[in-house]
Amino acid sequence: MSTRRRRRRVVNSGVEKWRNKKWLELKAPDYMGDQSLGQTPTSELGQVIGRTIDMSLMDITEKFSDLNYQIKFKVTKIVGNRAHTEFVGQSLNRDYRRSQIRNHRSQIEGVFNLTLKDGSRVRITAFAITFSRAAHKTKREIRASMLESITEIVGDLNFPAFVNKLLSYELKKDLLLPASDIFPIKLLEISKVKVLRLPEDRRMMDVDDLEVSDDVEFSPLSEDTEEEENTNLEKTVEEETKIES
Repeated sequence: MSTRRRRRRVVNSGVEKWRNKKWLELKAPDYMGDQSLGQTPTSELGQVIGRTIDMSLMDITEKFSDLNYQIKFKVTKIVGNRAHTEFVGQSLNRDYRRSQIRNHRSQIEGVFNLTLKDGSRVRITAFAITFSRAAHKTKREIRASMLESITEIVGDLNFPAFVNKLLSYELKKDLLLPASDIFPIKLLEISKVKVLRLPEDRRMMDVDDLEVSDDVEFSPLSEDTEEEENTNLEKTVEEETKIES
């Protein structure tokens, strides 16, 4: 068989596999507006459960001030042709953080494992940058103030309320005020949030429960998007075939 014929057969096979995939609409959690996050392809529903999605917070809020924050979602439930997600993490752009550090300033960081009112658990990493150098004793006092404040605040919140307080920047503002009473603080940011345990009513559904969804009507990919994906796939398969030969 000629190389060209073999390559064409591989391309057609790859395009057919991609075309047969089903497309589910990704939905943000209800406490974040239940808005669409895009689509995800799958050949089996069970493969979508647990899938993670990373995106900029600015893509959700459409505010330029949110550009430095990345949000992570995880698919926990499928209803009809929709894959519902939960918030599972946030991170701050490292370049933005590095741009705030100067030789004449001090940086104080704390990592806190906290339990919310509904039993969910989160790990929060926060840091403060002072206007001038601070003594070691002052740094310990600021870190202790951050721990005391965040423990008291988060302990009174359920998971949806915590996420809303975090994304609206109210949480970091509540940490800044007590810390500023100890030493002048230029900046206080929450650099990372990781959800260690979701509330019981928001955890991932059992894959076995998806067996009843065989008659689901999936959202078809638009013709323009399908043509673009097929073209990209053909190029990828052709490149891989050239390498193998």
